[in-house]
Amino acid sequence: MVFAQDTGGPMEALMAPGDFGIYAGVGWGFFWGAVDVSGGVEMIFHQIDLGEKVPLTFGGAARISYYGWTDDYWGDDYHYAYLGGGVFATAHLGFTEESAPENLKFLANTDWYVGLGPQFASYSWGWTGDRETEFRIGLGTLGGVSYFLTPNFAINVEGGYYGWYGSGLIGVLIKF
Repeated sequence: MVFAQDTGGPMEALMAPGDFGIYAGVGWGFFWGAVDVSGGVEMIFHQIDLGEKVPLTFGGAARISYYGWTDDYWGDDYHYAYLGGGVFATAHLGFTEESAPENLKFLANTDWYVGLGPQFASYSWGWTGDRETEFRIGLGTLGGVSYFLTPNFAINVEGGYYGWYGSGLIGVLIKF
């Protein structure tokens, strides 16, 4: 017979110290018909337990994103494109079976996160033969939620601000 014993160690978080994640996402700009693709990686470094029921983990992430559209509304062949990326300090808030409200147990499969850090962005806009280009360095943000279907695979929704525009993506996360 085997008895379970509480060792006083950290609770099991969906994104726990030592976890490495690979993200990929795609978005659609509803107002302009833009296409947005993004990818990135993240490593989780530290965990604290809030109230002994809610794990809070911290990590570092990198993201790269491309956003672009062409629209005849502005004239023949008007094009806008963005290419940027950044590194972010991240914080993840998870729930456990014990901390999720009784009628919201599905929250135990969710990982909510935010990130903040330096980023770069290159923008290009205008008509063929008359395009403007700008490069910026600034502060970027990201935030989202991942819903884990298995311990190592999640679907996620992520939004971010990259210095000149905001983006929303639907994607996947694979955790190693």
